[in-house]
Parts: sequence; structure tokens; C-alpha cells
Amino acid sequence: MEQETWFVRHYAWIGLFALWMIGFIGAISRFIMAAYQVQMAEDLHVSRGFISAAWSTNLLIAALCAPIGGRLVDRFGPRRVLLLASIFSISGTALVYLGHNPSFFFIGYGMLSGLAGIGASTAYVLLFQWFGRHKAKATGILSSASSVGLAICTPVFLANAKLTWEIAFLISAVLGLVCTIPLIIFLIKPTLKFQQVDPATEPIEAVNETTEPRSSQPHRNQSAIPLVIIAFALFTCGINMGTVEMNIVAIHQQAEVATGMIQLSMGILGVMEIIGSLIFGIVMDAMNKRRVMTLLYGIRVLSFLILLLHTSWSPLVFAITFGLTYLGAVPGGLLIASELTMKKGKLIGNLMLFHQIGGIVGALIGGIAYDMFQSYQVLIGLDAILCGIVVIGYSIMRIHTFRQKGELVHVA
Repeated sequence: MEQETWFVRHYAWIGLFALWMIGFIGAISRFIMAAYQVQMAEDLHVSRGFISAAWSTNLLIAALCAPIGGRLVDRFGPRRVLLLASIFSISGTALVYLGHNPSFFFIGYGMLSGLAGIGASTAYVLLFQWFGRHKAKATGILSSASSVGLAICTPVFLANAKLTWEIAFLISAVLGLVCTIPLIIFLIKPTLKFQQVDPATEPIEAVNETTEPRSSQPHRNQSAIPLVIIAFALFTCGINMGTVEMNIVAIHQQAEVATGMIQLSMGILGVMEIIGSLIFGIVMDAMNKRRVMTLLYGIRVLSFLILLLHTSWSPLVFAITFGLTYLGAVPGGLLIASELTMKKGKLIGNLMLFHQIGGIVGALIGGIAYDMFQSYQVLIGLDAILCGIVVIGYSIMRIHTFRQKGELVHVA
């Protein structure tokens, strides 16, 4: 009985561990694409453009599936949708390994794995149900899974000459079967089983989908403005990530930064991503979330202005400042948005669509801007301006909350 009580009282953190492992395993295919792009193109006798097209198709399908998955979460529950998304992901990576030709590669990675995007909102919905006081910390820890995976997997892939991309995809599929599926089945439990947890330890919030939000009618009418601001913030974050993930190395190379300095700055960026996700998680649990998000995007403005200068210290300072904010923007925005409605799956799925589209747009703008101007300055300046607009937006949300304090205090 005591063991069962301990499990129930600490279930939120146990569930977070399960979601972290699921996220870590699910991201491995991304690291494979980044590490073996040249080898895949040579072995499949295709151009690198074909590999990029498969990557872009994956992102596009995942983006379109996010709002659909959110609606499925509200109807069938996050556990079932997460299981279905994992099956799509495992099937896609397995097909890539078994097929070994361009058609199967495109269908497996570009299309089947893209359908796993229906699970984009599941982890956030579960965390927002499980956690009371520590929502932001939990989302920060969960966000670190991909960064830790990048730090661990990429050196392993690059250092082991005998590890081919086919074997890497096989490992990804096997880990999904033997780890991800059992974790979902045995550790991701329905929230209602754990409603009676002592609130002083960790209140778990059960979602009653037929219950209206606790706010008054004026609040529901006014909630559209914050959601528009959050959607634009997530779209901007997607563009920022597209800029950094796809173009930061090229930006440094054009500025004639030494190769060793680029490698050092990228390493620091990865470390700061992990540190920043934990710092902003702790700070958001302790402070007004809107104020924290205003600060986060303000730091991003400063980061892109530093990058725009192209000084000798720009790569390192940019890696430190932007790395701090890298993983905090999405959980922070979704956390604020989730408190505006009880239909969390639909809302989070729709908002994730904006973020995914921003990532695609950011990657495309970089190439177009360079082709037109032979420079990335326009792209960097655009990032800084968009982040500045988001700072204004979150500032407006802070003022609005202050003026409606008696009405909106539970959303703060």
C-alpha cells in the first residue's frame, strides 16, 4: 500500500521521465538526417535536394497534423494519440531501413514519420494535467530531451565509421518498439486515476471536457487577443529556429569565422539550450509568466543584434544569449495559452501549427535572402524585428492582465 501511495504521489515526475525518454528516442531520426545527409544521398544515388525535400515534406505533414492531433487528443485522450503517433514514427523509420531505395525513403521518412506530428500536443497536455505548481519546470525538462539527444547521438554517429545510416534507422525503430511503446502502455496512465493525490505534494488537474472555463464571459471574449499574440510569438520562434538550425553555420562562414570558433560556438549553443530550458522553467514557476516571456524575447532581440554586428566575439556571445532562450519560448507560450481554455489539445495543436510553419518559413527565407542579396543580414534583421514585435505583444498582455486583475488573476 505504501509503495502504491508513493507511486501515486510521485506519478507526475515518473510520467515526465517516461515522456522525456519517448521524446529522446523520437528525435533520433532527426539526428540521423543531419549526420548522414551526404552518405544517404550517395548510397541512394539521389541529390541532396531530394534528401532536403524529404525533410521538408516531413515538417510540412507534421505541421498539418498538429491541429488534427489536438482535436483527437480532446476526443480520445492524449495516451491513445501518443501511441498512434509513435506507431507512425516507428513504421516510417523501419520502412527506410527495409526499403533502401529513394521511393521507400521518401514515403518512410517524408510521409509516414511526418504523420507522427499528430502527437505534437500530447506531451504538453499530459504535463499540464499532471503538474500543479511545477508546470514550467516540467516543460523545461521535457524540452531538453532533444538537446541532450543531439549532444549524445551526433558525436556517436560521426565518430563511428562502421555505423551506417541504415543501421542508425534500424536502432531508432528497435528503440521505439522495445522502449517507447512499453513506456506509453505501462507508464502513461489516465489522469483520472490519480486525482486524489495530496495537493500539497503535487496537485494533478483532471480535465473535464464538458466543464466551461472558470472565467467570466468577458474573459472568454477577450481571450482571442492573447491567443493571437501567442500564435505570432510561436510563429516568430519557428522562424528563429529555422534561421539558427539551417543557416547559423553558413552565417558564420560568410563572416569568415574560423572553423574552430564555429565548432566551439555550436557546442556552447547546445549546452546553453539545456541550461536555459531549466532556468526559464524555474523562473516561470516563480514569476509572472508574461513578464518572463517578455524578457526571453528581449534577450533574443539582443542576440540577433549581436549576430548582425559580426564582430570577433559575436559567435560566442550569440551562442550564450540565444542558447539561453532556445527551448523556453514554446513551453512558455503554450503554458500561458493552456490556462485560457479547458480544451487544451485543440488549442495546443493549433498553436504548434504556427510554430512548425514558422520553422519552414525561416529555413526558406534564409536561402531566398542569400540568393537575392548574397548576404544573411536581411534574415538576421527580420528575426530581430519580429522578436521586438513579440516583446511588445507580451508587454500588452501584462498590461491587460493588470487592468483586469480581478477578472484574470487565475490566468497570470
